Amino acid sequence: MLAAAIALGLLAVFLARFALTPEPRQVAVDTGVVTVPAVVASQPIGFGEKLTPDKLKVVRWPAEGLPQGSFQRITDATANDAVALRPIAANELLTTAALSGKDSRLSSSKLLGPDMRAVAVPIAEATGVAGFLVAGDRVDVYVTREPDDSLPYTDQLLQAVRVLAVGQDANVGRDKPEVVQTVTLEVTPQQAQKVALALATGKLSLALRSILDESRVALQTAQIYDLNDGTVTRMLPRRRETAPPPAVEQPRLEVPKPQVEVFRGGNNPTLYPIPGA
Repeated sequence: MLAAAIALGLLAVFLARFALTPEPRQVAVDTGVVTVPAVVASQPIGFGEKLTPDKLKVVRWPAEGLPQGSFQRITDATANDAVALRPIAANELLTTAALSGKDSRLSSSKLLGPDMRAVAVPIAEATGVAGFLVAGDRVDVYVTREPDDSLPYTDQLLQAVRVLAVGQDANVGRDKPEVVQTVTLEVTPQQAQKVALALATGKLSLALRSILDESRVALQTAQIYDLNDGTVTRMLPRRRETAPPPAVEQPRLEVPKPQVEVFRGGNNPTLYPIPGA
């Protein structure tokens, strides 16, 4: 009976404590931050993938931190059959800069900065960094010329220009190297003019640089005499084709015509030409 009384007492204490303890309540804390609805990606969206309502969701976003070009309704984001111009991560805020125009057209003009131009330059495996270029990289551009009357030389044409597209691919998320025939670069109007002239007078080469490197390097013109690593070299002059000396006109020899000498007494002979000779 004593053991039963102790057990019943402990049970009563436990039930009383459980019944009298209030349930924890969530207390809303007013932070004073005004939020507005914003459309974000509910799942990863690949480059060129069409936006559909099942890939988007609406969340509350601080009004002061909402960037320009964002959407507040899913119907606005999926209007005009927009597609992604670059890979979009899950829960990433959707903006017009990451989407194409209407009719699902991958418009590269949206990728250009203000007052910038896009020019395409031909490349090969050697001049295009073996296909390791992707959209968003930064490159330096060099032009090599070989005039008819002098030795070939190379000049630095552009520095730290952005790659807009590799071939016909503007996907910044491409992870496999690919050798293409053209690369599209973002340049200023003056740089576009220089590129057009360089394409008509020489051969262009690209050099990949770090995305964090924004330095400007002043380089001198590289010539044949500079193709060494500090060693002393003996340069042979370029063989030039020399014109043959002018022909000297030889004097014409006068051949005397046949004549007949007639002597009369002791007088000097008289010369008579032979007719028909």
